[in-house]
Amino acid sequence: MTFNKIETQELPDIQSVGSLYVHEETGAQLLHLANDDTNKAFTIGFKTPPYNDNGIAHILEHSVLNGSEKYPSKEPFVELIKGSLNTFVNAMTFSDKTIYPVASTNQKDYMHLVGVYLDAVFRPKLYTDEQILEQEGWHYHLENADDDLIYKGVVYNEMKGATASPDSQLYDHLSSQLYPDTIYQYNSGGVPKAIPSLTQEEFLDFHTKYYHPSNSLTIVYGDMNISEVFDAIEEYFAGMDKAETIDLSLRVPEPKEKRMEATYSITDGDNPEGKDYLALGWHVLEPSDTLDSYGMKVLDEILFGHNQAPLQKALLDAEIGGDIESDVADIGYPTAFVITAKYAESKNLDRFTEVVEDTLKDIVKNGLNKDLIKAALNKITFQTKEAVISEDNPRGVIYAINALSTWLYDQTPYDRLQFSVYLDELAEKAEQGYFEELIERKLLNNDLRVEIALKAEPGKNDKLEAETLEKLQAYKAELSEEELADIVDKTQALIVRQETPDKPEDLERIPMLTREDMTTDEPDYPLEQSDLFEGTRFYYSEQFTSGIDYVSLYFDISDIDAKAYEQLSLLSDLLGELDTKNYDATSLQTELDTHTGGINGTVTIFEDKDGNLKPYFVLNGKALSQSLPKLAELMKEIMTTTSFEDQNEIYKLVQSYISDFENRINFRAHIIAANRALSQVKPLSKLGEHLNGIDQFNYLKTVRDEIKGEGESSISTDLADGLKLLLSKRRFNILYVGDRAQSEQVKTVFTDAFADLPETALGETAQFEAGERHNEAFVTAQDVNYVGLAANARGKLAYTGETQVLSTAFKFDYLWNNIRVKGGAYGSLYLHRRNGNVALASYRDPNITKTLDTYKALPAYVRDLELSESELLKYIIGTLSPLEQPKSAPNRGMTAFSRYQRGITTDDMIQLKTEILDSDSNALSALHQSFEELIKDSTVAVIGNKAQIEKEKDLFDAVYELY
Repeated sequence: MTFNKIETQELPDIQSVGSLYVHEETGAQLLHLANDDTNKAFTIGFKTPPYNDNGIAHILEHSVLNGSEKYPSKEPFVELIKGSLNTFVNAMTFSDKTIYPVASTNQKDYMHLVGVYLDAVFRPKLYTDEQILEQEGWHYHLENADDDLIYKGVVYNEMKGATASPDSQLYDHLSSQLYPDTIYQYNSGGVPKAIPSLTQEEFLDFHTKYYHPSNSLTIVYGDMNISEVFDAIEEYFAGMDKAETIDLSLRVPEPKEKRMEATYSITDGDNPEGKDYLALGWHVLEPSDTLDSYGMKVLDEILFGHNQAPLQKALLDAEIGGDIESDVADIGYPTAFVITAKYAESKNLDRFTEVVEDTLKDIVKNGLNKDLIKAALNKITFQTKEAVISEDNPRGVIYAINALSTWLYDQTPYDRLQFSVYLDELAEKAEQGYFEELIERKLLNNDLRVEIALKAEPGKNDKLEAETLEKLQAYKAELSEEELADIVDKTQALIVRQETPDKPEDLERIPMLTREDMTTDEPDYPLEQSDLFEGTRFYYSEQFTSGIDYVSLYFDISDIDAKAYEQLSLLSDLLGELDTKNYDATSLQTELDTHTGGINGTVTIFEDKDGNLKPYFVLNGKALSQSLPKLAELMKEIMTTTSFEDQNEIYKLVQSYISDFENRINFRAHIIAANRALSQVKPLSKLGEHLNGIDQFNYLKTVRDEIKGEGESSISTDLADGLKLLLSKRRFNILYVGDRAQSEQVKTVFTDAFADLPETALGETAQFEAGERHNEAFVTAQDVNYVGLAANARGKLAYTGETQVLSTAFKFDYLWNNIRVKGGAYGSLYLHRRNGNVALASYRDPNITKTLDTYKALPAYVRDLELSESELLKYIIGTLSPLEQPKSAPNRGMTAFSRYQRGITTDDMIQLKTEILDSDSNALSALHQSFEELIKDSTVAVIGNKAQIEKEKDLFDAVYELY
């Protein structure tokens, strides 16, 4: 082994010991975070500074995973996902680095992942296969000489969607203005108009320069045999010389412009009034500013943590924008602090900056409220404590990203892994005016700042798309017949490549687990219960939660009609945000942040095996065990005494919820489309639409408009009546997740707190129905589409291990190849839930009809499916993988409660795993007729580009403007 240990560091905050190693020959550094976590992680990263907006780092991130020397199949990455028990497999491009993280709880599987990723990054096939850049980056696409010439490529289409978002555009402008003449002025993901400038020569040169061991940083995390990892790495480092060190440090220059205006696109014909964005951004940090980096996070919480926070409230009260956001933006070497006003008017930019400056000056002059500082510090501390027991994302991957945020710039990798020492120091310095001084130093007296007005422009994207097509038409007109034929030939050759299966011998090279490595074992998620009030229950799941008590109050709403669910969803969001009997909204937030980890409402609906729905209005709370009485007091206060009289405050909150949904449209519209289609075939999904789908979005806009309208809004009375209806002992149930020693105290404290609830009986059980069936389209200003199709599988296709194996085949073979590889979409999904929900959706998709045709051909794929034993085994392993994902302690408790409500037992889960392991290829293909029935009985919902939807309007029964 030629890795030499140079230092060791105790890291109690993440329950690890850090050891830093240096590779003798290449100088490559490796950080080993040793602990007893079985969810092992491996991350290798490279400094990848962009030199323009062509997206080279991003395209390379995709491309190295398209075959390598040892593993020459077209997409080993996908084969890994199919046949691995991974808990995480991905690749990520940041502004100045690219990382490749993997994780698994199985040591054998972990080493398979490490080996494939190392071969991918150091010995990719892209040097000998130019079609990789064409597929993943961009190419001229012309299937026939008479067709329109277009650009196509996975990253090209991905970035058409990503850069359409005003939030993304705002940050691009901020970076280009705040950090001119540096690598941070560029979008490392790529800008669509610049991506087609990337050449194969540039592509290869970039990999040769930056994907070198000397330019790598590796983080290994968890309980493992580290020598195996060293041996795997040494295979690629051996014989390599030390290369030039890439230095990413910089002197931050003066901003390019102190103030700028730009535009973003809204739907053609839409009214731009009140849809501008305003932003104020400062350069505030460099990697060595460790204490201030934690300080800025706490300051952000102090100033903007909730609507009553001083700067958030000042901007909302000044009616600068309908929604205010802030961010400590880790751009790379530099960090910016950004304040954004959405739903604003560009003419108010001066007023925006004036309110910010005046409020900050007033805070410095009069001092921050000490309780507010204490509350913010407690909130950040609670979040970091809770993160240590989280399993929702592998901790090893999160810690790797944290370590790289300083290590990449030649600082110690440990600073962002030792939060308690810095938070303790901040608490001490807060008494000496640290945060007021931080405001002066980083904001008020900081000339490294920019002001941006981003104006809404109707139809801008349509104009840009038309310009692109016109440019391509002009280019095509200049081509000779031979040049035109060459593009057609290359297009057809790429299609042939995409349609040609990998050679069996290439697929066999990819390491895989065996059936013997699989198990049908299922952890037992304990759930005990006892009587509470008449007909209600106290549920308890024993979990190690590191001294945190998780308490959820479940109010039975099975007698409340569907039409009330839109209001119930809003009600759940408002709890904890408004005045109560004993606290105004400001002091309530301070109490919550000081004594708890948060209290929030939601509406949850369980569906059992027979299709019966069990809906609950839920109030969730969490706190350290010593704060349990205070948690109960505050949950009682919020649930029983919230006032809805302040309609101006409700208006501000509703506007922020509308903004949140619009952000979801930009980044998760495929989920919205799938759920919308499902709402027309399933009562459960229709209720989901009322709660958090397009129905809820439209309801929120109606509430907003009524509050600001000429007439008097009834929303205050409606919400108060809705809350009152919930308050009955007959509805009241409790779920507690935590230490057994606390369970009786939790039951007693909360029973006493809510003992004075009335005993109003529930009404008759409500009957719920699916929505009206018709194919819908929803127009946005985006250049891409999200194509959803859904059906109810009950009575047509059983939920079994075999159908779940087919789900894996759909996701990682049929849909991956046809929607992403051939179709050019960024991604797709397929789901088949135990309750009968079946849905397909595409993500950032240039197509509509072609995608729907692909969905409709699914039965033929099933009919013709012939899997070898090794292919079948991959899908079996890939199907078991999500069932083996580690869960955090609170999620284990929630899983226990959810399974109980749905009637799912441990034996059911063991049976499902057994069916998966026993799956047979012939039995899978025999299911094609069931899929034919599903497709015939399906509905469609599309969210996407206006021009394309209008062009294909015959597909739809109704077309709507989404916003």
